[in-house]
Amino acid sequence: MNRLFGLDLARALAISLVVLAHAHQGSQEIGIYGVELFFALSGYLIGGILHRCVPATGPWSLAGVANFWKRRWWRTLPAYYLFLLVAIAFHHARGEAPEGGWGGVVPYFFFVPNLMSPNEVFFDISWSLCVEEAFYFLFPLGLLVVNRMTGRREASFVIALAMVVMVSILLREVAFTQWPASQARVMTLPRLDAIGYGVAMAVWTRCRAFPTQHRTGLAIAGILLVALAASAHLLCRPIAGATGFFRFGLAAIPLGFSLCMPWLASWTSPSARIEWLRAPVTSISLWSYAIYLCHHMIFLAVSQWIGGDAAPTAVKLLGKGLALGMILLVSVVVHRGYESPLTRRRPPELRDRGEPATAPVPVD
Repeated sequence: MNRLFGLDLARALAISLVVLAHAHQGSQEIGIYGVELFFALSGYLIGGILHRCVPATGPWSLAGVANFWKRRWWRTLPAYYLFLLVAIAFHHARGEAPEGGWGGVVPYFFFVPNLMSPNEVFFDISWSLCVEEAFYFLFPLGLLVVNRMTGRREASFVIALAMVVMVSILLREVAFTQWPASQARVMTLPRLDAIGYGVAMAVWTRCRAFPTQHRTGLAIAGILLVALAASAHLLCRPIAGATGFFRFGLAAIPLGFSLCMPWLASWTSPSARIEWLRAPVTSISLWSYAIYLCHHMIFLAVSQWIGGDAAPTAVKLLGKGLALGMILLVSVVVHRGYESPLTRRRPPELRDRGEPATAPVPVD
């Protein structure tokens, strides 16, 4: 496998921010940046995959789209459905049925509970996975249609990505008129552009030479953009109704992280001084999907077991440490015994004939 340390580090940082947000109530808003980093990273990897598969000239085929879907679904659906079934049992035990009763579980099987509305307490971390799966399904279809009209790979990506960004921004404006501004963040269709920015960066870096100084310059610009959004975040209170922040931040944060991706992808190995980081970063990166799926339920279960908010501070800290240990244990077992074996059953990638079969490819 071609593991790139920079991308593994981004994935490990993203899952760490999300876990911290759910571990400590005062850190909840940090989770925003973890999820947006996931979106940027996912888009960058998906963009590279799609650019390899779409022919440089001539039409892309529906078989190519189906191959992309099959590979994505083997990678993402087995673990998702496993933990969805666990979530059904978990929330049933807590008396937390979806709105409208247990029939409300059905949309979760098709990733559509929050197309244009926020999801609820039931399996609440699934909202970001709904965004991911919707992008995996819809963007290749749009790309296929545009490619059939243009017959040119780069033009197809530019047009399809422009459509994704414009439609997402328009739908966010609709969402702002119907819900508190913060709720637009956890809807599916208004957030597809967050992944699109990463796709754009992957296509851009594959279409032209990017010397180190250019990658570094883009990363600096990206960090400054995220820092600007974070500054606005700190100043806007109450955050739930801060339409101005979310209008700017829901584009700026994933775009800023996407600008960092080419530089991170060029960081193939850690330097000798931080070589000790390679093993834990790689491990957390490998387990990150399982961690994301299980961590919130484990935190809730352990908190309830120790007495919730009424428990003494020392007991709470001990409970969080216990929960973290359980999260890692569950994630390792699921990754090694279930997720990884099923991922290896994916069909081979159907690349454009001009793409060398032995070209190094980041792990997706």
